[in-house]
Amino acid sequence: MRQDMVAEVWDRVQIIGIGDDGVEGLSPEAQRLVQEAELIIGPRATLDLLPSLSAELCALAGDLNELVDRLKQATEQKIIVLALGDPLFFGTARYLIDRVGKERFRVVPHVSLMQLAFARVKESWDDALLVNLAQASWGRTVEKVRVAQKVGLFTNEQWSPSQVAAGLLEAGLDYFVAYVCEDLGSPHERVTQGELTELAAQSFRPLNVMVLVRKPGLPESAVLPKGERVFGNPDTMFMQSQPRRDLVTPAEVRALALAEMALTPEAVVWDVGAGSGSIAIEAA
Repeated sequence: MRQDMVAEVWDRVQIIGIGDDGVEGLSPEAQRLVQEAELIIGPRATLDLLPSLSAELCALAGDLNELVDRLKQATEQKIIVLALGDPLFFGTARYLIDRVGKERFRVVPHVSLMQLAFARVKESWDDALLVNLAQASWGRTVEKVRVAQKVGLFTNEQWSPSQVAAGLLEAGLDYFVAYVCEDLGSPHERVTQGELTELAAQSFRPLNVMVLVRKPGLPESAVLPKGERVFGNPDTMFMQSQPRRDLVTPAEVRALALAEMALTPEAVVWDVGAGSGSIAIEAA
């Protein structure tokens, strides 16, 4: 590579994805950058994957705001930010780019842990629900999982695989085969398959992701009784006060209102002054 091209590369911070196989799993270009760097920043687990280097190593303690401040100040050094897997897939790169700007970075991706996990369990993942439990509320996650065929979950300390399994069982979601994929890409890689009841009683190594696959033969969502509509059902289907029977929103109005609302599975609806509750019932 020409000297002017090398200088141009180091005009930006290099965000490099790395796997559990360490430097050996990096491309030749990424390996060269690691050797040339003057400052390498990343979680302790990723820094431990590196060989002996001349670069200063800085372990992240979890506060990415400190990292942003340091990157804004250190404009003359050859800097690498190490991230596990693909830095732009629920990773550090998105956070940094949003706060510092795209022009300040260059991203060198690696295979994501989730991609490896689905490969290990031999399931396609282009149609899977993917959730990072560090960023998503548990309640909304449960509702999305309820109607999903396949799910990939990035776990964390609060939601370990055993806690996830227990939480899903508590919500009545016992119809998934579950996989816990630990230390993917490393010599200690392990994939555990089991029922949620089994996984809820086990413990796992910290670096893991989960894959859930719905058991065959189960409906994606509740099946409506034959002849029942999603909304716009006849007024007579709703219990009404006696002798007054005028507190039900007419079927035609209900159908139009719910169509205009364009509700999604994760929507939250407050039906204030609900009367018989006909709109809220059909919205649910």
